[in-house]
Amino acid sequence: MAFQSMISDHREMSSRTVIEAARRAAGLSQRRLAEIARTQQSSISEYERRRKSPTLDVVERLLDSADHELDARPMVFWDLVEDGGVDSFWVPDKLWTVPIPKCFAKVQALKFLFPPDATRDWKRFTRTWDLSVTSERIDYYELVLQHGLHNMIEASVDGILLLQAWADLTLPAAVRSAWQPLIDEATRSQDGKAIDPGGASEWMAGELKLGWPLPKRWQGAIPSS
Repeated sequence: MAFQSMISDHREMSSRTVIEAARRAAGLSQRRLAEIARTQQSSISEYERRRKSPTLDVVERLLDSADHELDARPMVFWDLVEDGGVDSFWVPDKLWTVPIPKCFAKVQALKFLFPPDATRDWKRFTRTWDLSVTSERIDYYELVLQHGLHNMIEASVDGILLLQAWADLTLPAAVRSAWQPLIDEATRSQDGKAIDPGGASEWMAGELKLGWPLPKRWQGAIPSS
């Protein structure tokens, strides 16, 4: 298809560095970030343009100056699925989260990103969706799960919101079938040891001079008074 050939060279679009992403999210100019971090604006510019590689210590210091922290999270890997009944579409190996408020942002797309049949009713060359509005979010998710580029999907489709909307999405059978195992995996009952959120119970047990997990004599039912 002409649509596929037009965008085939743009599947792997370059992304912003973590330094630039944090700086922009904090509303800082390169000059202001340099002032806070006590470094040179020219260095930040070179880091963001990937002309110079900062050390890990430098990255952490710049992110801290922009009120961000470096966080390790699993990478999402994508496969392009070819199906005879629909156009090719992207499927990930896992679901992910898009941070608040980005997952509820207004998003805009150029109609030429999608096949003509998907944009037949568009009145303009671009279209905007407010992801904080459930109906608009569903409409957008239906479009990009079928026709969106993988980096577009990853940047705007939140896993938890997708789980909530899954039953209401109108999708071709091939697309729903390809994504269904991810939905099932994300919602299955979790086996194994219970999690202590934030280590709060372990901390309190320490304050009470108890071990954690609790000693056996504390693991039974609370005696009635």
